[in-house]
Amino acid sequence: MAGTLKRMWNARTRGPGEGFDLPSYVLLVNSLFSSPASIIPGGVAGILTPFLCWVSTGLDLFLDLTVLVAIVVVLRLLTFISYHRSDRSKDGYEETRRWDRDYFLGATAFSAVLGYSCYAALTHTDDPAAHITSVASTIAIASGYVSRNAGRPKFVAVQLLTFCVPMAIGLIQAHNVYYQYIGYFAFLYVAANIAITNSLHRNLLALSDATKQSKALASALHSQNLTLDAALNTMIHGLAMFDRDLKLAVSNAPHRALYGLPETLALPGTPITAIGRFLVERQVVAAGQLRDLREALAEIQSTQQTTSREIQTRGGRVLVVTFAPAAEGGVLMSTEDATERKATEARIEQMARFDELTGLANRFEYNRNIADSFGRMERTGEAFALLYVDLDGFKQVNDNLGHDIGDRVLTETGNRLRAAIRGSDLLARFGGDEFLLILPGANHAIVTVIAQRMIDAMSKAFILDNKTVYVTASIGIAMAPSDGATPADLLRHADTALYKAKAAGRNTLMFFNPAMAEEMLERHEIEVDLRKACESGSLELYYQPIIDLRTGETVSREALMRWRHPTRGMVPAGLFIPVAEQSGLIAAIGDWAIRQACKDAAAWEEHVGVSVNVSPLQFREPRRIVETVKDALIASNLGSRRLTLEVTESLLIEDNKTTLGVIDELRTLGVTFALDDFGTGYSSLAYLSTYPFAQVKIDQSFTRTVHSSEASKAIIEAVCQLARRLSMNVVVEGIETEQQRIAVQLLGAQRAQGYLFGRPEPLTNSQPRKDRNVA
Repeated sequence: MAGTLKRMWNARTRGPGEGFDLPSYVLLVNSLFSSPASIIPGGVAGILTPFLCWVSTGLDLFLDLTVLVAIVVVLRLLTFISYHRSDRSKDGYEETRRWDRDYFLGATAFSAVLGYSCYAALTHTDDPAAHITSVASTIAIASGYVSRNAGRPKFVAVQLLTFCVPMAIGLIQAHNVYYQYIGYFAFLYVAANIAITNSLHRNLLALSDATKQSKALASALHSQNLTLDAALNTMIHGLAMFDRDLKLAVSNAPHRALYGLPETLALPGTPITAIGRFLVERQVVAAGQLRDLREALAEIQSTQQTTSREIQTRGGRVLVVTFAPAAEGGVLMSTEDATERKATEARIEQMARFDELTGLANRFEYNRNIADSFGRMERTGEAFALLYVDLDGFKQVNDNLGHDIGDRVLTETGNRLRAAIRGSDLLARFGGDEFLLILPGANHAIVTVIAQRMIDAMSKAFILDNKTVYVTASIGIAMAPSDGATPADLLRHADTALYKAKAAGRNTLMFFNPAMAEEMLERHEIEVDLRKACESGSLELYYQPIIDLRTGETVSREALMRWRHPTRGMVPAGLFIPVAEQSGLIAAIGDWAIRQACKDAAAWEEHVGVSVNVSPLQFREPRRIVETVKDALIASNLGSRRLTLEVTESLLIEDNKTTLGVIDELRTLGVTFALDDFGTGYSSLAYLSTYPFAQVKIDQSFTRTVHSSEASKAIIEAVCQLARRLSMNVVVEGIETEQQRIAVQLLGAQRAQGYLFGRPEPLTNSQPRKDRNVA
């Protein structure tokens, strides 16, 4: 600081340099002008000094000096008044330096005039009164300068010299030896006062420095307090600190808001008992919850270990209160409003354990419950049943009506199945349209009743957006422990029973039995071997002729899939085709059959066509089957009109729109279509008028009874008449005798197929020979 003031002093002539402390300079200059009233007594004393010398001596010199001192005093007073009346808040270095200079010049002029007056009184007169008055006044005013102008020590030095040096010289020049002693002593007086001034200056600087540090500390403390208040009051959690007597020391705004505390209960020194009493009286918390919090407080004070409690307010909010030890035996209380977090955790828990669409238990929850059921069975011997429920026809609903309708069907299914079971049963959505039901403590009879209730509940129509939808349920049932000792075994056997229920016609229930497992094992082996056959190209096509009943000539051959197994021998198509459909192999097998049949037929007579059976599953990939047919025709160079694709009625039931689109696109290429096995399943004459078939094949079951059943005759005759009107050919299957051929021809059939005309044979056997004519 001393170095800074030296730079400021030098700056009076050179200007401020780097690091110049303007605020301190302003403060020191302001100390010179701090008390305007103090200038008046000194000024009066300065005026009276030469005036009293004039009164005592009568010399005009002192009268002139009196007038000069008065002028200087008036000018100084005007400077003081101007300083205090002006706005100095924006004063810079130049303005402050001007005030500093004006004060210095005024004070120096004042001291110089009075110094000369004292010198004149001592050297020009022998009047003791004048001597005493001048010396006493000089000493008094000079001493006042020391204390008044300590902020500017060089000012004091200049003024002491202009005061006291003339006085000392005058005393030394006097003829009185004692005056001479006093004159020499005056130099010591000057030196001592300069030292005192420097000491006062250092103290003033230290005081100034301390004042600035105090202000800085106060500002920092104020800033820290504001920051602390802001931090406390912007915290998400409520925070309160209590001293060792459990009186409130500090709390933040969230704490007061969470508990609804008034300002009077948030003041430091408030006992925690008063706060607790308020919370119970206002029914914020229950009395029992308050006792729990007091126990937590007692625990934290005795163990000094953090502890937490969870309470629920009367308003429904969940608060998690944590007590932690604080300094000097106090307690820190943190309160989290966990309402949203708990609700979110509950939602996450719900989502983790339950299906979002139906609200039923999900796969994870099922796994936990099935494990619990097996554990309970081991402890208590309580048997239970597992029901595997699958919806019949749900895929068609999804494909035809959209997933929104499908989701609503699943939601309503969950409601219906839930209403059909007992409260202790666990119903879970296993995925897609599959549901699992765990029935604890249930015997065969109870399981049958509940399963049938579920089937009955699902047999009712779904009315959705003015659409009537029918979705039934098939159920496979496995009993623990007889049908499975582990969750995986029990589920696998319930799935096996479900497969049999589907095969039995759907919309029914089926209990597992060991024979099913053997059958499923065989099916699995067939599937594995069938995959190998597809990879190795072991499948074959056999061909059976279709003849024109009028001419007896072969007009087409039907391609029939055959599989010669290395150990099983010839596997019937009725056995491996369903396996191919269920395992997803049918698309690849069907593609191969179309390509191979077109290739083979290209070598036949120009008028002989080829018929290829197409599975309904192939139509679920419409682009694939269309591209397969195109590629097969191009690669074989077979005329498209020589290719007939045979479809069954089950295809038409599943998806009218998609099926019709594929049929129309392929018919545009010239491919013809035949309706195979007509008269079985859901046969409807409406199909013949709805779909652009070129040929309809009447199932062989009607051929076998054509001589014994009038109904068979009537159906064959009706189909033939309708087909003739629609420009369709009719092929009657299963002709084995000449009598059957004559009968169906008389009923109107144009074409026939059966052992009478030729059995299915591989290409090497059927192609070289010419099919025999039938008269």
